[in-house]
Amino acid sequence: MRIGVFSDSHGDISFARRFFDRMAPLDCIFHLGDYASDGEKLSKLFGCPLYAVRGNCDYRSGEPLERQVDLGGKRFLLLHGHQYYSYSSLLYRGEEVHADMVLYGHTHMPDLSADGPRLILNPGSLSRPRGGSVESCALVLLEGKDMTVRFVNADNEPLTR
Repeated sequence: MRIGVFSDSHGDISFARRFFDRMAPLDCIFHLGDYASDGEKLSKLFGCPLYAVRGNCDYRSGEPLERQVDLGGKRFLLLHGHQYYSYSSLLYRGEEVHADMVLYGHTHMPDLSADGPRLILNPGSLSRPRGGSVESCALVLLEGKDMTVRFVNADNEPLTR
């Protein structure tokens, strides 16, 4: 299973269009907020279902603030992150819901780490990177019980876990 993870697009999905060939085909898309409506455009572009949450810039979005998605025998916790004031609170929430992966945005900086068996992923921003990063998104690959994350960005950064 191939899952495209996007966040903080702020109305601009041109990066995703440029790197379509590096990501497609996708089985589904996770959009982690700040213009969650861009998730609908991405869903049409890639021709797959969308799971989205709203961020602090999604004033009119009907998407939930948080969503749990069970796919391929794994539980994913999707949230934007603006309601969590520390990294440890994100980890704690993931533990509460027994998530295999916590996915968040808001910082506009890509991050991949592990807390025991739980992975924590921020795909970065599609349009407004911060902290010296470049526009990015992520690809989550589920193969049996294995879960792999690859960042997709202009630098072709080899961040994989």
